[in-house]
Amino acid sequence: MRLQEITSIIREYFFLALILVIVLGIIFFLGYFIVYRKLLKGKKRLSKKHLLFRGLFTGYVIMVIGVTFLNRDSYYPGGINLSFLSSYKEAWYSFSARNWQFVYLNIIMFVPFGILFPLLHSRFQKAVWTIGVAALFTLFIESIQLITGYGVFEVDDLFNNLLGAIIGYEIIMGFITIRKNRIKRSLVYFSPLMLVVILFGSMFTYYYLKEFGNLSITPNHRINMVNTTITIDDTQLDENKRTVPIYKAPSYTKASANEFVTDFFKRMNIDATDMEVISYPDEGVYWIRDEISYNIWFQFLDGSYSYSDFSSFDEDKEPKDGDEATLEESLTNFGIQIPQDAVFQKVDTGAYEWKVDKKVIGNQLIDGSLTVDYFNDDTVKRINNQLITYDKVKDVQIKSEQEAYKEMLEGKFKYNAENNKIETLHIDKVEISYYLDSKGYYQPVYAFYSMVDGREFTIFIPGI
Repeated sequence: MRLQEITSIIREYFFLALILVIVLGIIFFLGYFIVYRKLLKGKKRLSKKHLLFRGLFTGYVIMVIGVTFLNRDSYYPGGINLSFLSSYKEAWYSFSARNWQFVYLNIIMFVPFGILFPLLHSRFQKAVWTIGVAALFTLFIESIQLITGYGVFEVDDLFNNLLGAIIGYEIIMGFITIRKNRIKRSLVYFSPLMLVVILFGSMFTYYYLKEFGNLSITPNHRINMVNTTITIDDTQLDENKRTVPIYKAPSYTKASANEFVTDFFKRMNIDATDMEVISYPDEGVYWIRDEISYNIWFQFLDGSYSYSDFSSFDEDKEPKDGDEATLEESLTNFGIQIPQDAVFQKVDTGAYEWKVDKKVIGNQLIDGSLTVDYFNDDTVKRINNQLITYDKVKDVQIKSEQEAYKEMLEGKFKYNAENNKIETLHIDKVEISYYLDSKGYYQPVYAFYSMVDGREFTIFIPGI
């Protein structure tokens, strides 16, 4: 999610909260002046400071409810995730901005709670009040999400929300104690925030200093294999470690991706002067909106992309069959050269695919597929280019097949199993494959081609 999208959501529900606070304020004041002061002859005066804090807290609660419920559709199947810190593991192994956003936003969302709640009344400045009510509030949100289907009940959400409330509470209490000239006490209050900053800072520093990235195929939790029936074809698993190459994808920055897409459109004689660019942390979306609209989704990590020419939706346009030579000639207009020995096949009328399976040429590895849609005006209108040329970085030693097999038997692989259990596992064969890590390195992995509970599935075990 882009920063603009986050701020847009906040702005939308800020105005909703503001309107509702004004309405509730009008109702409150009418009740106070007409019912309490005039009819009941009440003498208690309102504190402007307390009214301000209560108004802010009410608006904050409305915003949280809006973000957690009104901003979603009820399409979740419901469920409970009791795997503690699984969101952190998912964010770490994929190391994608999107997954880290979920962690950060769940923490930040409850920081205002911790700041505002102690300001409602002096008794709430005791930690047990703020932390206790914050725990009940986040438990209420998660439970309602589960019941209504607007989300999944996750232990990590409870933890992150509560952590945010604690940070907010410690911040406000730190400033309160500073005003009372209790500097040492204030440092104690600020320590949770400093600890969180140090932990996250250390984690990110370690990540950026280590040589290779993380693999998203690494599991967040183990599969229960205790009662699994395991069979394997007549394959002798090697006990020796092996040395194999590791490769690097042609990763792009936002600037170099913009340059690539601009050149792509120039080859087609399309004016990219007014090109609309929507940049996400991991990808860019490019639009040319004219009489004919064009679109490219570009992945920064490996340079893969999908291209669409929206004239394909015109009434007089329809898919058309073409031969391989004609299609390859059309692709040269896009600057695309099909590697030799690529396997060509027809997928559907007008839809074709080229595949290359880990072909090594010198110090390069070509792997992946390219699909195109060809139309009756003799043009290619859709391209999905996942055919990547990787450059060799170095040779690395990887674990043996036996070691990888042992990890698999221990359930250390990623698989969405019902009740986290597998009944039957049959392994057809095992070979060394490759998987893109979070830094754009093409890492060696062991691929166990298997039948899991009667379904074909490839189990990946990291090689390094």
